[in-house]
Amino acid sequence: MTVPGDVARRRCPRVTTLPDHPEEIAGGDAGGDGDHPAGTGGSDLPAGSSSKRRRPTGTEARRLLAHLHLTPLTVGIALVTVLLLVGTVLYTTHVPAYLVNHHVGWGDFGAAAVVAVGQYVGYAVALASASATPLPRLRTLELEVAESLTAMATPESVGSFALTVRYLMKQGLTSADAAAVSGLSSFVTTALAVCILPVAAIFAAHSVDVAQLEQDVPSSLWEIVLGVIVVAVAVTVAIKVPRLRHRAAIWARGSVSYIRVLMGHPRRTLWIGAGELITIAAETACLALFVHAFSNQWTSVAALVVITQLAGAASNIVPVPGGLGAPEAILVAGLASVGVPHQEVLVIAICYRMAVYWLPPIPGSLMLYNLYQRQLV
Repeated sequence: MTVPGDVARRRCPRVTTLPDHPEEIAGGDAGGDGDHPAGTGGSDLPAGSSSKRRRPTGTEARRLLAHLHLTPLTVGIALVTVLLLVGTVLYTTHVPAYLVNHHVGWGDFGAAAVVAVGQYVGYAVALASASATPLPRLRTLELEVAESLTAMATPESVGSFALTVRYLMKQGLTSADAAAVSGLSSFVTTALAVCILPVAAIFAAHSVDVAQLEQDVPSSLWEIVLGVIVVAVAVTVAIKVPRLRHRAAIWARGSVSYIRVLMGHPRRTLWIGAGELITIAAETACLALFVHAFSNQWTSVAALVVITQLAGAASNIVPVPGGLGAPEAILVAGLASVGVPHQEVLVIAICYRMAVYWLPPIPGSLMLYNLYQRQLV
């Protein structure tokens, strides 16, 4: 099994994985997982691989789980850390002062915060639909919100993948089946997003007014934004390119196997895709409402889809927690390019990132502790 992150879920909460041997999605571990015999994990994905080729998925999944230590102390430390980070970001960007001294559409502001929760609904729908074993809807939603904490606290969301596997194993799946379910969900949502992005970009192109943009936005702002993006790209290339060929080969092998599975389960495919569409709609609506709250204008939906998806991709790809700096730079550049006044773009970008990335780990830590108390993770 690969290190989580090889199949990047562009959104913030988590990044899941494809097995090194895609045939492993066939069934359970060789020999099973304690109380769960081999091949009885609840996935109805096709069987037929040898035990030698199945074993790495379960072995690697258990190895990840061994390093995921959940105790009241570790959850408490994570919560305090998140609160300090959120306070630091708000203090350094002067967002509270801006909210006090400027007119804000508080109805739109509150609606944006509520709509942001929809992304976790989408994640939960996609994960539950990928599993042949029925998953409790409310607890699966809790899991997705809880993973906003582990996604922030662990490199390339390794902790989120381990948490998903542990949760699915508690529902009766073997570690191999749990890894396969997580990978299947990730594959469909990533593929759908990749298809949607260029289509949205075509419709969004007409909303970009370059001439007006050059007049409205100070050159100093573009220099800062460009500098952040260049640094983020350079760091990402330096760290990830050496492993790119290996990961591309894994993606190619996994794609064939997952496509074969999805063709045999069209209804499941549609439900996983529906979960991704819910997530994209929630993120786009959240940003649209923040734009209207601060600038009293509505922006092209297609343009907002492109902006949110690129920012989400940067959040996962850049090898620092949340891709810190890169998503905000993309949001600023994207919003300015579609006519949002440059005085508001930074505040809108920070508020959006707070709603979809920085603030969810606070309730996420409480939900993680609740799942831990119920012995569901």
